[in-house]
Amino acid sequence: MDSAQSAVAKVIAAKRPKRHLRSAEDKKRIVEETMAKGATVARVAQAHGVHISQIYDWRKEYRAEKQQAKRGRGVNLLPVTVSGTDSVIEIELAKGKVRIVGADAALLRATLEMLQ
Repeated sequence: MDSAQSAVAKVIAAKRPKRHLRSAEDKKRIVEETMAKGATVARVAQAHGVHISQIYDWRKEYRAEKQQAKRGRGVNLLPVTVSGTDSVIEIELAKGKVRIVGADAALLRATLEMLQ
């Protein structure tokens, strides 16, 4: 390589912007800034020196993580009391109460599966 090619290679390398490796916390903070009322992705991207498409990718990841967290919560179990010898299922819900008299194990299983 002659000196002219070497000089061109140095100029090209010097003009190439350095990549910023951002932490997960930084990405989350930037994404949340874009979701604030009145904020635009373009303004937030410019303020942080990030390309707009990068922020859209981060937003997509952020939403996917939120959805995964919602799915991963599972079902909260409620306390159960067994009393008497009658085979009765009684379930209290926010909108009312369900009472099934003469219940067996199969009916109990079907009822609980429907509530999931």
